[in-house]
Amino acid sequence: MALHFFDPGQLRTPMELQSCIEVPDGQGGVHKDWQTIAEIFAHVEPIGSISHLRARYKEQKVSHRVILRYRDDINLDLRFQRGSRIFAIRGIHDLDESKRYLICKCEETTRPSP
Repeated sequence: MALHFFDPGQLRTPMELQSCIEVPDGQGGVHKDWQTIAEIFAHVEPIGSISHLRARYKEQKVSHRVILRYRDDINLDLRFQRGSRIFAIRGIHDLDESKRYLICKCEETTRPSP
């Protein structure tokens, strides 16, 4: 397979890679808590968005492409965070199967107040 060129200088957006940990709530249920497992630099670019109305709230789903250096531990149960923005990982693939870069298709969901 041919190698694709990606300028590593574009990896300049600091992000946190987070994993979900279920913590017992003391009443038989669990509370999901997100813990940072790594701090990375990535390239983030928007792909598109869809908005719809759900229970009087306008909900917008924005999809992004997040490019980062290759890691073996990336999976669909993780997410990225940059400040107050959350990027849930929906798909992962190697840029050119050379184990240099990963492309993660992510979804950022926002729900503004009514």
